[in-house]
Amino acid sequence: MEHHLAFLRELVKKGGPDSSEYHELTSWLETIHAEFKTGIISEKDLQLLRDEMGEALSILTLQGFVYHKPHGYPGDYEIIEKIYLEHTSNDPELRKWDLYFQLQKAPLAVRNRKQYFLDLLNSLEKTDTGNSGKRVLNIASGPARDLFEFFSQGKGRTLVFDNVEFDPLAISYAKNLCKEFIEHIHFLHTNAFDFSTTKKYRLIWSAGLFDYLNDKKFIFLLNHVLPLLEDDGELVVGNFSPKNPTLPYMEIVGDWRLRHRTREQLFSLAKSCNFKDEDICIGQEPEGVNLFLHMKRGKAFINQ
Repeated sequence: MEHHLAFLRELVKKGGPDSSEYHELTSWLETIHAEFKTGIISEKDLQLLRDEMGEALSILTLQGFVYHKPHGYPGDYEIIEKIYLEHTSNDPELRKWDLYFQLQKAPLAVRNRKQYFLDLLNSLEKTDTGNSGKRVLNIASGPARDLFEFFSQGKGRTLVFDNVEFDPLAISYAKNLCKEFIEHIHFLHTNAFDFSTTKKYRLIWSAGLFDYLNDKKFIFLLNHVLPLLEDDGELVVGNFSPKNPTLPYMEIVGDWRLRHRTREQLFSLAKSCNFKDEDICIGQEPEGVNLFLHMKRGKAFINQ
């Protein structure tokens, strides 16, 4: 344990890792993660390592923000927005840690996930030739940076959005960000499991909520929202893959734990909702870290 502490002390002393040290730090995190999983390192040992980081694990750093969870839950709207904007601290004693954080595959996948949604929306918009205002349900909408970019990047948008979000601070932030386009965007302060409506949607999207659900809740929520689809509607939910190379860093430093799922597991969960093989598709962002379960009945997928 002492050699692990010595390595960390040296990094903290010099204000974080230089780019030439990224590989060594990543390997160290993988070793710590493996030793923790096998019981060589205890929870108490892990806390000693975190305590050793001092200000580097304060709320002033991205990794510290993740660890302390100031909004009371992991993956909150503020950290997602900081990832989207590639935020780094102006403090030279902390900035190196933020640079390391933002260059990891998981934050890159989150930014790619936003683009994945934008691509879906642009494809859907092109099919709305009658300007009918196809309706989109966005579950756990967070900061709504994706919607801000969608409306900012194109004129004459016709899509209409209902955003389900349980965090009132997220809604307040998103409303302010999207104030120019608020006639197209509606926010609903409720838990996704409690949400109900008589409306029907051409697209139901959830970027990251399903990462936190066990299989039982995953299937329950799918079945809860599937009746809200139009006849030609499509449901798309994101889920991190076990191929996520940032997992050790997320769990060891940030105590950020997701339920990673394979393509096969996502396909099986969709089958549990009585979908045919041909009505299920698994997509991914360019890094292959974030997967996307697509479900529809008897119609072409939006991006085909």
